[in-house]
Amino acid sequence: MPDHEYMLRGLLEHIAKEQNYKDANIKVEPISSGGANYTSVLFNTTILAPNRKDLKLFAKVANLCEKSRTLVPSSIFDTERFVYRDLAEVFKVIERKCNIPETERYVFPKFYGYNPNIYEETIVLENLAAQGYVVYDRLKSVDWPYASKAVETLARFHALAMAYEDKNPEEYHKLLEKLNKQIEPAYDTMSGNFQNFVKTALSATRKENKERLQKYFDRELSLKGNIFNRYTKVNRRPVIIHGDYRPSNIMHRVNKDGSVDLIPLDYQTIQAGCGIADLLYFIFSGSDSQFRARHYTRLVDHYYDSLSKALLKLQLDPQKVYPREDFDYELQEALPFGLICAVFLLPVITVESEDAPDINADDVWSSIANTKTSRHYPERLNGVVDDYIKWAIL
Repeated sequence: MPDHEYMLRGLLEHIAKEQNYKDANIKVEPISSGGANYTSVLFNTTILAPNRKDLKLFAKVANLCEKSRTLVPSSIFDTERFVYRDLAEVFKVIERKCNIPETERYVFPKFYGYNPNIYEETIVLENLAAQGYVVYDRLKSVDWPYASKAVETLARFHALAMAYEDKNPEEYHKLLEKLNKQIEPAYDTMSGNFQNFVKTALSATRKENKERLQKYFDRELSLKGNIFNRYTKVNRRPVIIHGDYRPSNIMHRVNKDGSVDLIPLDYQTIQAGCGIADLLYFIFSGSDSQFRARHYTRLVDHYYDSLSKALLKLQLDPQKVYPREDFDYELQEALPFGLICAVFLLPVITVESEDAPDINADDVWSSIANTKTSRHYPERLNGVVDDYIKWAIL
């Protein structure tokens, strides 16, 4: 096994010098994601030096064997570095030019360093946990204060992507093309193994709905092309999407007045796509049927309202850039993606930590698809199936 801590310390020593921490003492503490992270080993670190405030950092070191690298795009760590270092600066310039108040700007964690060497890929960021941020409990459904803030933040990200296109369309479209080339092999592999996830879903589906679900995915998997592209790429207005926007990839803190501060992370799967794909991904990876019964329509409307407000502040006209009728069309066309997300994600989102699959297993897709599901899984899955029956998709 590689010595992840040893690899990390070399980068931390470089960061200490870069930040002028002389005679630095570096502390490194391995941490667990509790079954929420599979491609990296995680660390909290502290750089200490005389007469300097402790520099508290967070690091993720690649944990992918040779075989795993044939399944997971090797570019994911460089993609994330690009977001924290380059895309973040593009967005900041746009916000400054549009006079967006600091309190309304999109927040990226501060980036400190990157090791691009293969098998040693490492990203170092500020430690948000040291500032009171936490990850939402993945075994619980999101609530309205958290979900509304998460969707508002997502809309701001998409609005900035649209502003990027408006300011520099040639550069923007070259970026979209590059991102899609990077993600396509992973989507093809995921789609090729999706039938295994359907089998897991069918094993937990209530008897009266098994045939509906089986027939639906028999039809979907018989169609040309991969099942993920079919819905993530449905768009009248392609934007940069996060691609993995779920509570496990978001840190938040609740303030004394009940308001929520929220910072998304893990941009390894950004790509060109339909913004609604991110929205549905968040809803169906993070909510239960009770939440959706009360808040689904409200949350969808909140996304579009937040997007419109963000576009106006970025000096763009929502009616020209992304009118409500285009949004409603894309929502209807992309809606099956929520069911696909649930089938693909819920086994690992609801897994108990000790049963989390091994990304470096000999048969990694079998390991993931056949994860020992928890008691939370059947209820969450059947709630999604019920919704899609209600919406006449199943």
